[in-house]
Amino acid sequence: DLHLEEAGQQSEMGLLSGSAPAPEAPAKESWYSDLVKMYKEGKFKTYARWGGVGNCLLMVVLTFLTGLSMGLIGALVSIFLGILVGILELPFCCTCFQWCQVVQKYLGVFEVYWLRGVLYICIGLALGVTYSVQGNILCIVYSVTNILDGLCYVIAHMRGETHSAADNSAAGLGVNTTKLKTQMAVSAMGIV
Repeated sequence: DLHLEEAGQQSEMGLLSGSAPAPEAPAKESWYSDLVKMYKEGKFKTYARWGGVGNCLLMVVLTFLTGLSMGLIGALVSIFLGILVGILELPFCCTCFQWCQVVQKYLGVFEVYWLRGVLYICIGLALGVTYSVQGNILCIVYSVTNILDGLCYVIAHMRGETHSAADNSAAGLGVNTTKLKTQMAVSAMGIV
């Protein structure tokens, strides 16, 4: 009897609430559905920029911390190419060094994203060759990350994404500089 009462209460509640049939289970997503979604959103330029910043930091900082013990030639190549990537990806950081501004003028051609992508793929291949010759294991890690970053730039170009004046500032990395400045001011007032 208890079972029948519960079933009656559930059916009355269903009739009162005007419930619809149970929702269908969501369709099973494939393993590449996130990539398709990212492709449709058209954010490859931002992902490529962040990848470049990450490559720069990895290739310079991590190599200084551990890579020097893994082989001097591979470490020097990684640091040099990391600085080159840093000049391309973080042009707003190059205002204090005169040599950096001179190099930046020559790298202006790489504002076309497919050319930048090809450059990063070539950098990745050069690091792969350095690994095969010198054996610095970090070079193979940098090789893979640079090639992936280069592919992101090529896809960004194919999607119609282009370089803009905002790309020469922190806002080009997708950082809301107004919000960041506000947070910095609030925290500074709390300190004072």
